[in-house]
Amino acid sequence: MLLFPNPYGNYSSTVCAWIKELGLEKEETTLHYLTRVREEFRVCFFSLFICLVFAFAANADENTREGALEELVIAAPIPEFKTNIGKYPGTLTVPNNFEAKKIIQRTPGGVYVVGSEVFEDKFSLNFQDTVSHVPGVFATKRFAEEVRISIRGSGLERSFHQKGLTGFQDGVPFGAADGSGDFQEIDTLTLQRIEIHKGGNAMQFGSTTLGGSINMIQKTGHSHPGYQLRFEMGSDDTFRGNMQSGKIFEDGSDLFVSLTGATSDGFREHADQQNIKFNANTGIKLSSQAETRFYFSANQIDLELPGSVTQTQALTDPESARANAITDDQRRDIISYRLSNKTTVDLGDGHKMDVGAFIFYKDLFHPIVSFVGVIDQESINYGLYTQNSGSYDFGEHLNRYQFGVTTHFGDTSAKRWSSNGGKPGTITNNADQAAQNIVVYGENSFFVTPKLSFVTSLQYIWANRDVFDKRTPSDTASSDYESINPKIGFLYKPTEKTQVFANVSRSFEPPDFSNLTQGSTVGFSQLQAQEAWTYEIGTRGERGPIAWDISLYHAELEDELLRFRATGAVTDSTFNAESTVHQGAEIGVGIRLGENLLSSGDSLKMWNAYTYSNFYFENDVNFGDNEIPGQPAHFYNAEVRYDHKDEWFVAMNMLAASKADTDFNNTTTVPGYAIIGAGAGYDVNKNVSLFFEGRNLLNKKYISNFAASATTTGTSNDFYAGDLRRFFGGVRITFD
Repeated sequence: MLLFPNPYGNYSSTVCAWIKELGLEKEETTLHYLTRVREEFRVCFFSLFICLVFAFAANADENTREGALEELVIAAPIPEFKTNIGKYPGTLTVPNNFEAKKIIQRTPGGVYVVGSEVFEDKFSLNFQDTVSHVPGVFATKRFAEEVRISIRGSGLERSFHQKGLTGFQDGVPFGAADGSGDFQEIDTLTLQRIEIHKGGNAMQFGSTTLGGSINMIQKTGHSHPGYQLRFEMGSDDTFRGNMQSGKIFEDGSDLFVSLTGATSDGFREHADQQNIKFNANTGIKLSSQAETRFYFSANQIDLELPGSVTQTQALTDPESARANAITDDQRRDIISYRLSNKTTVDLGDGHKMDVGAFIFYKDLFHPIVSFVGVIDQESINYGLYTQNSGSYDFGEHLNRYQFGVTTHFGDTSAKRWSSNGGKPGTITNNADQAAQNIVVYGENSFFVTPKLSFVTSLQYIWANRDVFDKRTPSDTASSDYESINPKIGFLYKPTEKTQVFANVSRSFEPPDFSNLTQGSTVGFSQLQAQEAWTYEIGTRGERGPIAWDISLYHAELEDELLRFRATGAVTDSTFNAESTVHQGAEIGVGIRLGENLLSSGDSLKMWNAYTYSNFYFENDVNFGDNEIPGQPAHFYNAEVRYDHKDEWFVAMNMLAASKADTDFNNTTTVPGYAIIGAGAGYDVNKNVSLFFEGRNLLNKKYISNFAASATTTGTSNDFYAGDLRRFFGGVRITFD
């Protein structure tokens, strides 16, 4: 059976065309690398779905729990080069990485756990450094810690901040209540893992978005006891220092504290950044069956913005900033504080209850183009949540369940001032914005046989967006949104370390305030919530030296929220596309190439992460069947790493992307690229480790990101240049 059915066309020709785009062959080709035959795709998809179901039924064991396969963790095809995943103990509120992987692999769809061992041996400043190697995750840097993250085409319309993904920090909602957010407030050095649930696979946690969720789990005193000092430096006068400490008390309670300071001149002009990030959490053991954990974080982030430039400028003078970014002193300065609590009670017999609350404050000072002025916002987000989970016997069948409620409310004082070289002048806008969300959800896994589980989910969301304009009362507006989102799927384990899955789910995304209050409209722009049905099939497993994780998906969207910049315009416009399609493949393959090669105990491993994306309009009144711009069709990450028994390693890596449409009329593309990097590390002793990294070693000029336009021209300032050759290194010292 072919992995890609006919709609993907001649795959080998596609790859050859892509290689030529990257400049690895001189000859160009006009072969269009994608043939869309939607009807054939549906037939192939559902034919495969039906065949799998009948195959499972034919080979299923008798309906008894006897002889059930042991629940083992399947190796992920990503760079888990250390074998310490089960080393650190977990607690009631925070399971360890091994337990987290076991739990997440009960999901009948695309999921990943990225342990800190993946990114602690390198300079991991932002989310491109931590999650871009996960198939299906398109994470590319705009500048500094500003990274655009998209999963399955989520947030394609957004050229600033974050949209289309639900962010969690230790299970607590992370972004603003209207759905926007800034991931640069996260300190990656405090994380023990990142959990990724793609698309509808995040419904079980209350996420309603097309892209799914990213849950960032902090270290605890149990997972990382002792002290650690870390110092890093590198290109662009980059310096970062971190000190952290974990402690376990006699009664089993624990404390973790971390402080990070960083400064950098940035690769581009007017891209200086300085930040201080403090994080702490303490787990209080109430009894052998109950634990409560408090989290607190504080951030001060000062970031100059270099702005987007023309494609020619980005490729010929990549270090330059946009002229008005300097004259207007454009920047994004953030002060934020977060306080949250999670209390977990073991109810016995496999049942558990989580309850918690959160509140966080954010002050945003954001001078941008003088036409818009200085954005000055203060916001408070708060809410309550609970989740119950467990398992029980239903007759001779195992049944697992979880259900919960999340409330998330946000109030923002949104002011805008005229700009005097980046300093506030006279006030031009003054409004109070309020967002409310209530999500009720539940998921059930019924084991038809010990190898086959039938998974159903149901979710209800109610959301409100309200703005009161203090200067222009006629601009006051309010909108309500609500939806019921179902999901159905199955998970089959033919062997202990092989899984096959499929699911169908619905997603629902109300617009945020940037969408609703655009331009000079009176009140809210007339926008509908984005809705989608997503169909997914896939498999994950390991056999011998190979581990894999593969998902194919097809999403049919209504009223997709898309955003573009009209020719000559300064701000962007959001619109609902009546009917669009997102479909693609997420392929991760890890290979143990050899062991005991140069000495006993060494190893050579390779991982590959390939993301294929095909997003397009369907008979749109303005754009016909055009491709939706924003993301390359092909995105590939790979690394080969040699680990020696004497605790040193060397690695080579590559990041490659095909050309990508930049406008909705499909008149212009950005060229594809391939960049090469290398890294090395050495454990001097059990307490001291050194690491070094070189990026873009061939000094390739390329475009890492861009904002979509209706029609891109030679004067369109929509592009962000990728970093040229850069070097970073550091030392990590641990002690008791």
